[in-house]
Amino acid sequence: MPDALDVHSVAILHKLGLTEDMVRDHVLHPHEADAAAQLELHEAGDVAEVFEPPPSGLLYELDVEGLRRDLHALLSPCLAGYALQLRRYGRVMIDDHAGPARTRDDGDVAWGPGVKMHVASASKLITAMAMTKVLHSRNISPNATIARWLPAHWVRGPGVDRLTFRQLLTHTSGLVALDEPGRADYQFMKDEIARGVVGGTGYRNINYSLCRILISTIDAPFLFDLLPTVNDNYWDLTTIRHYRDYVQENVFDPVGVASAFTHATDHALAYPFPVDAPGQATGDLSTMSGAVGWHLSVDDLLAIMAAFRRLGTIVDPARAQTMLDLGFGLDTIPDRDTLLGRIYTKGGFWSFPRDKVNGVFVQQTNAFFLPKGMELVILANSPLCHPDTGFRDRVLEAIRANIHLRLATIAVTAVAAFALAGLVRQVRAPGRP
Repeated sequence: MPDALDVHSVAILHKLGLTEDMVRDHVLHPHEADAAAQLELHEAGDVAEVFEPPPSGLLYELDVEGLRRDLHALLSPCLAGYALQLRRYGRVMIDDHAGPARTRDDGDVAWGPGVKMHVASASKLITAMAMTKVLHSRNISPNATIARWLPAHWVRGPGVDRLTFRQLLTHTSGLVALDEPGRADYQFMKDEIARGVVGGTGYRNINYSLCRILISTIDAPFLFDLLPTVNDNYWDLTTIRHYRDYVQENVFDPVGVASAFTHATDHALAYPFPVDAPGQATGDLSTMSGAVGWHLSVDDLLAIMAAFRRLGTIVDPARAQTMLDLGFGLDTIPDRDTLLGRIYTKGGFWSFPRDKVNGVFVQQTNAFFLPKGMELVILANSPLCHPDTGFRDRVLEAIRANIHLRLATIAVTAVAAFALAGLVRQVRAPGRP
């Protein structure tokens, strides 16, 4: 470190589980050792200011058994392994899993709803929930500019002073010129803020790694206001740790979920398809936290999604619904309105290159907020049959194909209508002597 920290700052470090030696020894570098490529199979889109009401779906229902058959037929022949559940108001409607989370040579762990895996960019959904909570708690509008909460010693390039929280959360910031998700480490963020707004709308990991910085500076400004130096190691480590603690205490703890950025020996590994090589682990992804990094299970994600959307244990349900309608933490999908109602989804796709012939090792996550109190989560640890292939759009097709008219409801309604019509005619008929 260029200079020593004062006693108060050292105490803060110790409270976060850090030491001066850890700050001194910390190296700012991109996290590329465990994953040489990260692929995102979606694009960001513009956010409408006025929300159209979703279709009511009153006369339609989801054929749960048909969806179960279709998803099993889609996924089971084409993945190393997967686990999925569909729940409605917390009740399990579909529970399906197949294949190994870790093969026999890698520890022999079978897939199930309790197996954790790196959920890749589905971590952005968690970050959006945390950002929604911290902004509300500090009475900050999503339309407010972020500049005052960026590190004061960072150089701000053109357009940075006009960037808003909403632009970060909807991937419309214009940061980073390259048309790819890109890096998300501290030094990259600092450099790109100095470069300024140089690109257009597009999916960028930096948008959500910056949220890690902003959650920390908004929620705990004392961690930085009293710092006697502009030490980037301190900033990196402290924001990683505070973001982790904030999410644990405000998103995970209310629903009894525990998570971390590190990979454990019972977590699912990434494999190619077909499985013909030892699996690979993501390792510690804390340097990219905010954008990726959380390790969660199907059970974990479903509990978090239900609590956030309906139960009020993370934020008020109305505020949660506004976040979903704004598209914070979500993928933009065409035709999100179905006959059943509106669908919101977030995917994650993390890959390790192998070679141009044999494809890649993959972990992928899909989380769906469906109408009528339903949530669906799928975790899988390979591409879908072909290299770099995801399944989100195929799952959406299966959902749409299994939305049907509620024939029983229509029949009852029709009978009631005819009966009412007959009663009206009887009342109106002239009386008999």
